[in-house]
Amino acid sequence: MSSLGRVFTYVFRYWPAVLLSVVLMIINVVAAFYVIRLTPVLIDEALPTLDMDLLFETGGLMIGIAFVGLITGIINTITSQRVAMYATADLRMDLFEKIERLSFTNIDKFKTSRLITTSTNDVMRIQQFFQMLLRIIIRAPLMFGIGLYMAIVTSRELSNIFYISLPLLLITIVIIMVIAFPRYMRVQKTIDGLNKVSLETANAPRVIKSFVRMDTENQRFDDANQLFKNTNVAAEKVNLFAEPIIMLIFNSTIAGLIFLGAYYMNQGLLINDLTGLPNIGVLMAFNNYTMFILFGLLMFAMIMIFISRALASANRIKEVLDEVIDLENDEDCIRDVDLQGEIEFKNVDFAYEKDGNHVLNNISFHIKTGERIGIIGSTGSGKSSLIQLIPRLYDVVNGQILIDGVNIKQYDLATLRSQIGFVTQTATIFSGSIGTNMQMGKSHASFDELVDASTQAQAMEFIEQYDDWFNHETQQKGSNLSGGQKQRVSLARAFVRQPKILILDDSTSAVDAKSEEAILQQIDALSHAMTSIVISQKISTIKDMDKILVLSNKGEIDGFASHEELMKTSTVYQEIALSQLGGGAPYEQ
Repeated sequence: MSSLGRVFTYVFRYWPAVLLSVVLMIINVVAAFYVIRLTPVLIDEALPTLDMDLLFETGGLMIGIAFVGLITGIINTITSQRVAMYATADLRMDLFEKIERLSFTNIDKFKTSRLITTSTNDVMRIQQFFQMLLRIIIRAPLMFGIGLYMAIVTSRELSNIFYISLPLLLITIVIIMVIAFPRYMRVQKTIDGLNKVSLETANAPRVIKSFVRMDTENQRFDDANQLFKNTNVAAEKVNLFAEPIIMLIFNSTIAGLIFLGAYYMNQGLLINDLTGLPNIGVLMAFNNYTMFILFGLLMFAMIMIFISRALASANRIKEVLDEVIDLENDEDCIRDVDLQGEIEFKNVDFAYEKDGNHVLNNISFHIKTGERIGIIGSTGSGKSSLIQLIPRLYDVVNGQILIDGVNIKQYDLATLRSQIGFVTQTATIFSGSIGTNMQMGKSHASFDELVDASTQAQAMEFIEQYDDWFNHETQQKGSNLSGGQKQRVSLARAFVRQPKILILDDSTSAVDAKSEEAILQQIDALSHAMTSIVISQKISTIKDMDKILVLSNKGEIDGFASHEELMKTSTVYQEIALSQLGGGAPYEQ
């Protein structure tokens, strides 16, 4: 299915309203033509003979028909606008839901700025396309077809003007289409670049100000803005040149028609048999028919321009909607199961791209239920990549991961992830309140559960300082909280879930040593109820864990044992210990 056809399926969901809109438009156009059809009767028959009965009858009929056209036109506009709004709302919702379901691999492919542009700018263009199309898609061919038929029936002689004007207008429209479409495609790409710079600047204001990068970022934005402006101007130039050319053809046709009419009247071809006077009414009617014909083609040209703009947006929307999600549930996946927390990696290889370099190589280890595991390694060793495989944020390239002896690919994604508490390296806080942020871990968590989780995460000490406690407002990205406070709210969000597997990705780096020790004690106390995995750059954080997984800078396991064992057997661990604990800590080579 074409991209425009795909987005048009959203309009056809409201086919009764679309059908009503079409019927109303047909009535509206027919009414307009019928008024024109009565013009010669009024001008060439009623007025010259002063037939007042015919004058009032015809005039009253014209007014009545015009009123019907007015009412149907208003209702058609309201109906088509509502259909466009509802259809676009459905499209926007489906697009949002699809983006939510995309895996990290899919998101890496599209990039965040592209997805934002598609969800906003592209959808808005489709909405404008729907609004315009539903009003004139039927009107344009009706005006052209009925107008051409009525013009030929009214005067075959005057219809000769169309042999020149119509081909010129059609050729102009085709040229506009050929030039406009690639230009509007380029406009959409430059919007992506503009959004990318805006998003990066909005996400890192403190870094930009701290390193005095305002001028540099302003220049980056100005470059992207200038590119967008120039590309947009190049696209709009098509409209700027198209409109006067089309109007030139339009006005030349009207002028030629008047000249041709005067010529035929002079030849005695447009004379009323009843009055012997020139058929001025026929010429006026033909002139109106011609205007309808040319307006029909002009509307068609507008449709083509809108299509060229909408097609670029529709292609981008279709790409997202049709994107094959690489992380999907199997048809017979396991649901409604309580995990115990046993984890096993078997010969796991992982790369972010299918043909890219492996980040993890031949990873194999086993974690018993309730064990506390630390993970350490140099920067770039794949620590964060490894733990992202457990809740299936990414899939392995080779090997398999088992939880409770079952391949994680056999679990329903929601079932798997709902029993894992994952706290990322960068604390993510949403606008709302402390309570709503915590309830993302458990949507209907009670007040007591929020208090317990906050206590475990050492967050109560600052939450209880606020008069409104859990109702205290959090701004976007938690900009009104300190780094340590954001990390503790993130930890509380994981604790309130009461997960069977808790994963902390260096999630206490901004927390003071005393609070970190208290958090680790809470994890130790909860070890009977959950398996915990803690990534840290500091040996002091994980040295008391049951086992520590050491990764080399090649993404391979250098050791998996207790702190004491690793001090004897793991070269990587020994080097880290030497740098952190000092030379006074003996170890064997």
